[in-house]
Amino acid sequence: MMQNLSYEDGEESIDSNFDIEIPTITNTGSVDALATVTSLGSIKYDATTIRNEFKTYQEILPHPDVLLQEQHSFTYLRNKIEESGIEIPRFLKYKFEGGVKPHTALCCLLLGEYETELKKQQERSSKKDKKKQTKKQMNNYEDHSWGIYSFIVRILSFGYLHIQINNPADYIRDQFFRVAHVIPTNVVPSHILRKKIKNKGLPVPNYFLDPDDPRQFPPHIALLVMLQDGEQESRKLDSFLNRFVFSSFALISLLLRIVLEVIGGAGAIWGGAEVVKLRNADNADLWRWLSISVGLLCFARFVTLNAPYKEDEGDILGPAGPWSLRLSSRLRAVCDHPFHYFVRALPPSTPRRRKVD
Repeated sequence: MMQNLSYEDGEESIDSNFDIEIPTITNTGSVDALATVTSLGSIKYDATTIRNEFKTYQEILPHPDVLLQEQHSFTYLRNKIEESGIEIPRFLKYKFEGGVKPHTALCCLLLGEYETELKKQQERSSKKDKKKQTKKQMNNYEDHSWGIYSFIVRILSFGYLHIQINNPADYIRDQFFRVAHVIPTNVVPSHILRKKIKNKGLPVPNYFLDPDDPRQFPPHIALLVMLQDGEQESRKLDSFLNRFVFSSFALISLLLRIVLEVIGGAGAIWGGAEVVKLRNADNADLWRWLSISVGLLCFARFVTLNAPYKEDEGDILGPAGPWSLRLSSRLRAVCDHPFHYFVRALPPSTPRRRKVD
């Protein structure tokens, strides 16, 4: 009976609720299956092929932050490349042209990175260098130029908070590595990909969300950003000047919010009581304690509104971090949520062998 089930069943069909078993990197041990299925002739469509293909049209693309902010359509990018006299990459071709869906090409690329990272971890494990392995795991996807900053954040927050990932490529990679072990190594429609991820109780990466979801950004944009990162194009976003300017802005915004929302609340009680002549020299101590009490309540409200939660990822500071927002929107997002610019509640993802139920 199960042999008659397929993804061709309509969304309203009872059979469409059945979760068909599909090979993943966890049970096949390799991403080669997906690269083979998407091959054209004798050429596998793997990460190497995609990156080599990218070099032919790399020069005509906007910068990674512009790509994310503008979210150029599939057709726009296709036409732009075609008008330049360059062969259209396979993920921008139609099916009858031998094209591959952008989400499938993105899976090929990122599963290749995931597999490479797994092999590195296995090599470290085989050497039984536990101290070195632990250090690399801590720094691998929490790689931050401030070094000790990550350790300090973990200590001060009792392990609850982690440093924020603000680079778009790192953000895309981090979201994917959380679900890589359930990503099919067969070609599947995008709605089936979302279903497989949801059925394992995992968060769907923003670039795999339904196009109608306001947090979604197109998978072909995510793919191009990752390819540009491979050529170090997105690393300029991590420059000292960018980090200094936005970190300073976020810090000032955070301090101002504390002054306005916490100290201002306590001060309003103290000053207001004097204005209406309720406070005098005889009851100053009483009003001082009332002001402190209100200040504590304001602080509790401040923490509730500004503390990072796992659900904030891919939403509060843009679908792929602050650089996925235009400058005005980015400044507003950082001003509204300055604490999120520095830290987040979701721990960094680390590739590892997992057993899929």
